Amino acid sequence: MHRPKPSLLVPLVVSLPILAALACSTAPEQPILNQFFTASRLRDKSSLDSFATTIFEPRTDGAVQTFSITSVAPEQRTPLTLKSLQQVFDAADAEDTAFNQRKVAYQDANMDAIKRVLAAEDQKTELKGKDVEVQAEWTKFREDGMAVHKKLTEAKDNLAAATRVIEQSEQTPGTPVDVSNRDGDLVSKDVTISARVRQPDGQTVQKTLVVTMQKAELKGDNVPPDVRWVITAVRAQPS
Repeated sequence: MHRPKPSLLVPLVVSLPILAALACSTAPEQPILNQFFTASRLRDKSSLDSFATTIFEPRTDGAVQTFSITSVAPEQRTPLTLKSLQQVFDAADAEDTAFNQRKVAYQDANMDAIKRVLAAEDQKTELKGKDVEVQAEWTKFREDGMAVHKKLTEAKDNLAAATRVIEQSEQTPGTPVDVSNRDGDLVSKDVTISARVRQPDGQTVQKTLVVTMQKAELKGDNVPPDVRWVITAVRAQPS
């Protein structure tokens, strides 16, 4: 009986672990990136809201057709600043409330003069006497009001952005987060990919994109045992 030479069996035996390793070599970042670029291509914002705070907008950025991961940067950790962000928002909210009360009080006490000021500004005519003083004071109220409102809006947006990452990491999007007792770390990493992107003008180009992923790892009692990564930014690297 003819028997196969032992040397012919060796490559087959060796190849099995290699094939198994190749089958398991998919990067852990691959699934969420696939999901992100598919949802972005379809502009499926309801899906994106569950695991991303951004979108790769096909109308301006193009649509990723295929991609490969070229590198994953080491994870970076920073302490969560929810408590301080809440304090900044509370202070800005209190300042806004106090300012509006002062503005309303001044407006009620000088309503007729303010009407004359607004009419003169609209008609581009000059004011006289006390109306000039009212115009200067009312102009300052309007300028200060925009600054106070801007501060409040920024504080609100910063707090909302931080809490949103926690909600999505905990897989509870839309559920309010109690920031009064939240401590932990915000973990971030950058994933660099080489992507074929179909641009809005129809051309397909190769681009290097850097995708930022973040997750919130909380400390204390009643924290989720497992959290997931959230895509928070995508930027193109210069060629």
